[in-house]
Amino acid sequence: MRRQRHRELQEAVEQYLTMKGWKFMAVSNYRCFKCGQVQNSKAKGWPDIFCYFPVPWAIEIKVGKDKLRVEQIEILTLMEEAGIPYCVVSDIDTVIENEPLKKMERKHE
Repeated sequence: MRRQRHRELQEAVEQYLTMKGWKFMAVSNYRCFKCGQVQNSKAKGWPDIFCYFPVPWAIEIKVGKDKLRVEQIEILTLMEEAGIPYCVVSDIDTVIENEPLKKMERKHE
């Protein structure tokens, strides 16, 4: 159930980003049939969605009681140190509210 909510939210975020003209890559994870854990050794800790145009922006999707893992916190810290906004979201409204370009527009109003 949680996996389905995660997938649905990720699809909604991707649709929103596409509609707004963002260019991004989404990490494809898979579930191990033996242990049930989400796996992706090539992207361990990487956010679910990484936008690269018009500005860098990292989006990590968490649903239910999910929390950031140690590897995710390390990546979050490095991205923030590099000036890349990193947003942990559990609903589409959080994505819309934290969109970097909207935040920049509000600063200049």
